[in-house]
Amino acid sequence: MTIVQAREAIWAGLKEHIGCPVILAEENQPMPDPPYCYYSVLVPRITDHAFGLTELVETPEGFVRRRSEPVSATMSFTFCSTSREAPCGYIFGEDEALELAEKAHGFFLLNGHNIVTDHGDIVIQNIGSVTNRSGFLVTDTVRRYGFDIRFGYVRTDEMPTTTIQNPGNPHGIYK
Repeated sequence: MTIVQAREAIWAGLKEHIGCPVILAEENQPMPDPPYCYYSVLVPRITDHAFGLTELVETPEGFVRRRSEPVSATMSFTFCSTSREAPCGYIFGEDEALELAEKAHGFFLLNGHNIVTDHGDIVIQNIGSVTNRSGFLVTDTVRRYGFDIRFGYVRTDEMPTTTIQNPGNPHGIYK
């Protein structure tokens, strides 16, 4: 599994659970109407290189050398809202952002604790506390709450390779 595959699986599960837009931070796209969540990968690969399984695998395209190792990564999530009038009444941005952060936190504690994908499992190793991340603008106040998670997965790297299948001296006798 790659960090992008892990990130996408986490993103999809969280988006479905909280029911509002979940976007990658610092993208060139318009910000959605509140409430929304933005996320970023803080550390894509944490490893001690103590363990790695290297194997030769035959595929329809030829042989590949595959190396797998358990790694961790850290992602950050921030939930945003603003105080505003809505058809259902006045919405306090502070409360809405906090409730979304708590709901997402619960996702990683329960359903999202172990995410099964076609590429392998993603296991949540640590969930940080929900903290206030509000930023104050000149004319408006965006309320933000967020937390970080650390998760583990098996990273796999592959590259094409060649093999020597018939070395020419099957009995090991050298002249």
